Amino acid sequence: MANWIRKLKNNLLGTSLQTKLLLAVLPLAIIPLAVLGTFSYHKSAQVVQQQVCQTILESLSQVNYSLDYFVKDIEQLTMYIYSSRDIQDVLSKSADRSLAEKHQDKQKVGEVLDTFLGFKNWDISIYLLGENGDRYFTGDLLPGAYDDYNASWGLFRKMRLAGGNVVWDTHYSMKKTDDFGIVLSSGRLLKRVDTNAPLGYLVVDMMENALADKYKKAHLQPGGQMLLLDRNGYIISSTPSKHKVGTKLEEPFVDRVLAGGKGFFEQSGEGTPPVMVVYDTSEVTGFKLVNVLPVAALTQESSSIRNLTLLVIAVGAAVSCVLAYLLSVNITHPLRKLKSLMRTVETGNLDVAFPTKYKDEVGQLGRSFNAMVQRIKQLIDEVYKKQLMLQEAEIRAIQAQFNPHFLYNALDSINWMARIHKLDHISRTVVSLGELLRFSIRKGQALIPVREDMQQIRNFLTIQQMRYGDKLEVHIELDEEVERLYTLKLMLQPIVENAITHGLEMKRGLGRLLITGKVVGERVRFEVRDDGVGIPQEKLERITSGQFVSADERKTGIGLENVKKRLQLYFGDRYVLSLASQPQQGTTTIIEIPIIRTPGEDTHV
Repeated sequence: MANWIRKLKNNLLGTSLQTKLLLAVLPLAIIPLAVLGTFSYHKSAQVVQQQVCQTILESLSQVNYSLDYFVKDIEQLTMYIYSSRDIQDVLSKSADRSLAEKHQDKQKVGEVLDTFLGFKNWDISIYLLGENGDRYFTGDLLPGAYDDYNASWGLFRKMRLAGGNVVWDTHYSMKKTDDFGIVLSSGRLLKRVDTNAPLGYLVVDMMENALADKYKKAHLQPGGQMLLLDRNGYIISSTPSKHKVGTKLEEPFVDRVLAGGKGFFEQSGEGTPPVMVVYDTSEVTGFKLVNVLPVAALTQESSSIRNLTLLVIAVGAAVSCVLAYLLSVNITHPLRKLKSLMRTVETGNLDVAFPTKYKDEVGQLGRSFNAMVQRIKQLIDEVYKKQLMLQEAEIRAIQAQFNPHFLYNALDSINWMARIHKLDHISRTVVSLGELLRFSIRKGQALIPVREDMQQIRNFLTIQQMRYGDKLEVHIELDEEVERLYTLKLMLQPIVENAITHGLEMKRGLGRLLITGKVVGERVRFEVRDDGVGIPQEKLERITSGQFVSADERKTGIGLENVKKRLQLYFGDRYVLSLASQPQQGTTTIIEIPIIRTPGEDTHV
């Protein structure tokens, strides 16, 4: 994966500037447009979905109101039948009366029931079940459960416990294949008005179609399902599918619906598409009217918004592509022109010029290119003129080689003469001076081993000790690890010379000089300490700030400031040069440089 990303990065960075501009501008234009369009679409889809659900909820409230009105009508009907004098008289008669009288009573009761049912077109069945054995009903036949009823079970038990008040009962189906039949029943225990003695039972059965007709006008989306539930979650009625009527609803959302009053929420499950559940509760019966519809059906309402959003994104992307192409072409055209001129210059033709029309960055680059070409022409002329001067300089340089060789030969003669006359101190001084001279003019790298640089300091100190005799005491302490590292050529020599010349030379009595070198963390620390006359505070501040100017015109300026410039040239900010001094107590100079283990190590800035 990392290699693939690296190859892709190299390919992208290796493309032309025009392609890079296209790849940079297009995402900046298309991505925000796509994100804004997607956010707007989702936000609008949510608003549309909420508005549709709110409309459905209001429709359910209207349907529930219609169902409540229907229930109140049924209850009012049972009350009319309960209080009918004719029905009271017929049910109060003896079961042993004649058949003719029973026939007359049947006609009388039938006329009363027909009168009550004539006001409205209800799909219901009414049953009068007398304690005297009389059975009257509006349907074509009497169900066996009503002909020989058990007063301790189901609806009859509820009527008996209610003591004459209306009760409701849901018909539960043991099979989920029932698509029709009685789904809801209402009943009252009939009593004599004067004696309150039981006369029988009044049962009103309602067909599923009678309830389904009440919510046919509800706002039902394609693919949706309308359910009428009782307090226990059993399905009283449903549309368009009716195969679950009479069974208990088994859905993840049923508990939330039964616990709430009204509202809507989204329900999703594993392996099933998300649905919106809108429900409302009847204040009269406690029945739940539930509308379950797929979320996909609601999002179809916002399809026009989606199509418009996609169209805007497509048009915006196309416009962005055109503008990005024109922008990249106009920006890179001067650069391509400049590239062509540079290739011409590479062939050796310097008679070119970049036409600068504007003062932007490309125009400035073009003017710099023209100035560079003119400067190259001048340099070629100067190089040609100086070639002859260089030839003369080389001749003079060859002649100048004679002087060091002559000096070496002279020092070597003095050395042998000192040995012949057994003047060892003069011999050592001459050898040290020769080594110093040979080391100072030796060509090579600026970085040398610490042991070699320290050897030249020893040669220098040998000469100085010959000069000062017993007045100068020198100690050199170097860690073995430090001697194997590399340092700048002649870095410490000016510091040691300053310590002797300005510190120890003017001191009365014995002067001590200590040179140490050790590794401290990632640096090498060199310390040169003397117990000489020291430096006054004002002069020390001017030296450390680089403002000190020597009053002696014979000074060459090769000292602390020169060392500081060389350190900064080779190490940048990765060095430390500090100077501390107390009058009549001595001076301490500390130099810290990075650890250099090989002469080719890149430390130059």
